[in-house]
Amino acid sequence: MMNYTKSEFYRIFITKEIYAAAGLLAGIALLLNVALYFFGNSYANTSFSYSNLVANPMVFAFMGMIIPFLFYEGGKRNGNLKNTVAGGISRVKIFAGECVVSLAVSTLLMAITMGVWVLSANLLLEKSGPVEWKDFLGEGAAMYLIAAACLISGILFLEIFDKSIIGILVWAALWFLLPEAFMYLAIRFPVLYQPAMWLPNNFLAVNTSHVNTRECITAWETMEGMTRCVLSGLAGCIIFGISGAVLLKRRDL
Repeated sequence: MMNYTKSEFYRIFITKEIYAAAGLLAGIALLLNVALYFFGNSYANTSFSYSNLVANPMVFAFMGMIIPFLFYEGGKRNGNLKNTVAGGISRVKIFAGECVVSLAVSTLLMAITMGVWVLSANLLLEKSGPVEWKDFLGEGAAMYLIAAACLISGILFLEIFDKSIIGILVWAALWFLLPEAFMYLAIRFPVLYQPAMWLPNNFLAVNTSHVNTRECITAWETMEGMTRCVLSGLAGCIIFGISGAVLLKRRDL
């Protein structure tokens, strides 16, 4: 698996996709702050800039799907996956290698994007408002394992479904539609409320209305909230990692 992982790192870093992704994400962050600087008027402050991401933590979940799709969907469509399997590398090792590489690349892209965001906001905008850089960077730490779980599940669904669009739809249903349906049932049946509040889409949504121009109350600012973020993300990584190993091993048999 080590040789496959090294070859994947090499393949990704010699292709234009990773540099295009880094440029696009950093460019969006920079463009947002430049736009606020010139046209933001009363919103031309660091708080409003940071709140665009702090109020929408599930953006990290979306990126957890986009990154593996960007790097691996084309290879699957072009038959590279079949060639790799034919070369004697098991699907489980391919899955593990893709997870390691995607997570490392995603971490790098996240660090670059958030770094450009904070730096450009501090250089261009007035430092005022309830949302601070600590809330912004704290979100990255709180959402890291949840985003990793989204990434691992995204790779898994792209692997097990022949059509990528099916994998994407299943992924979206699992992370967004089913939690909302479960929350609806929890409102009708209170006994389900606590289990429903362990699903990221649900417990994060509770606090998004409290991130605005007047206040900043996030899900991860308390020990209980941060613990919920970390444990739910860790559970997702373990569940989807084991599921991938089991399901893909069966396909090798």
